[in-house]
Amino acid sequence: MKFIPIICLIPLLTLPLQAQETAEKAREMTTNLEKIEALIDKTAKELKEAVEQLNRIANEADKPRDAFEDFTDQLKDYKDVQATLADRIDHFRSVADTRFADWEKDLAKMQGDLKSISQARMDKAKKEYTDMDKKVRTIGAKLTKAVDKLQEVQTYFTTELNAASIQAADKVTAAAKKSADEVTQALQDMKADYKQLRNDTSENTSKSKE
Repeated sequence: MKFIPIICLIPLLTLPLQAQETAEKAREMTTNLEKIEALIDKTAKELKEAVEQLNRIANEADKPRDAFEDFTDQLKDYKDVQATLADRIDHFRSVADTRFADWEKDLAKMQGDLKSISQARMDKAKKEYTDMDKKVRTIGAKLTKAVDKLQEVQTYFTTELNAASIQAADKVTAAAKKSADEVTQALQDMKADYKQLRNDTSENTSKSKE
């Protein structure tokens, strides 16, 4: 009976572990994409509610204090969830970089048609991710701009809150609300891009609920 030296078995024993690690990293990418999509929905919701509270200030100009305090609280909630979304996106960038690096390593172990197919799949996913990330950075700037405008409105009403000051700031608040509406649409577009990337790279393809 022939005995195979244990050192010769080490590569064979480590292959399943490497495959498991790669699969776990792929699932981590999917999980992060799902979390980003959920946070985008939450960010859009908080922003919409902040605008609704801002509208209340004008609608209740005779007694605007309650509406203003609700707007202040809602603006804080929006800023908090936006910061969480930004952190999650930053984390996802490192996850995606690791995933694509692992994919490159796996390609080196393939040959023939399967290598060509996998290479094409990876190139497509990387392009989707790169194009999407550029748009995300642009949308991030819009998010910051919207927050700044809403924060400025909040500061203005902190200084003076009455029917006359509310009416005087009508054009400025209208611009802030328009900026918020543009951001809400941009967030939905961003979610669609993340969802497409998830569908193209995850084990399970999600079914649209829209």
